[in-house]
Amino acid sequence: MFGCFRRLITLVILAIVAVAAFVTRDSWLPKVRSIIGAPAATARADSTTLAAPADTGWTALTYQAAERGRKALARLTNARGPAYVNLSAAEFAGTVLDSLTAQLPPSAESLQVRTAGNELQVRASVRLGDLGGRAVLGPLASMMGDRERLTLGGTLEPTGIAGVAQYKLVRMRVGSFDIPSPLVPRLVRSLKGRAAHPGVDVSALPIRLPAGVGDIRAAQGRITLYRLTQ
Repeated sequence: MFGCFRRLITLVILAIVAVAAFVTRDSWLPKVRSIIGAPAATARADSTTLAAPADTGWTALTYQAAERGRKALARLTNARGPAYVNLSAAEFAGTVLDSLTAQLPPSAESLQVRTAGNELQVRASVRLGDLGGRAVLGPLASMMGDRERLTLGGTLEPTGIAGVAQYKLVRMRVGSFDIPSPLVPRLVRSLKGRAAHPGVDVSALPIRLPAGVGDIRAAQGRITLYRLTQ
């Protein structure tokens, strides 16, 4: 009898504690979560962040983008047109496609472009042999496959030559390896496949400007073409 009575008293006390805990949960539950639950939640959040695909901004060249670029250039060269036009990376690349692709290895595939700050960035899948292989890349070549992704990053600048701009490279990557700065001019020479272009920096690729364009700049994610002044 006394045993049953003690169990009854225990159940009553537990019920009172449970009710009190429920009523005061706003005051103690956040503290418990911060001590016990936060690390696990943070770990889950970090895991989700790492797993989520990032918006990289890379864009494949399309006919539509090239057409928008050509229409913008038509406005620029019109006698009553604006003094300058702003293009996206894909629109600009579409208007200078022949000049741009001529600077890439013949095996280049899956060409993509984007702007990042004041840089135009270009990437494509290429055969390592087209980059000069071990003769240019040295020991790095032994750690790469037959085909790797080539990524270029550089600024667009005018030159002293009418109708010619330069894509001055400030960074290059082959596969997952960043090319050391001293090797960049050698790799650029390998890409050009010919003698240095007069008036163009040794670390730059020449880009033929469309007729009527006198200057070019990349800034804040856009490429600005300026009308040629007489």
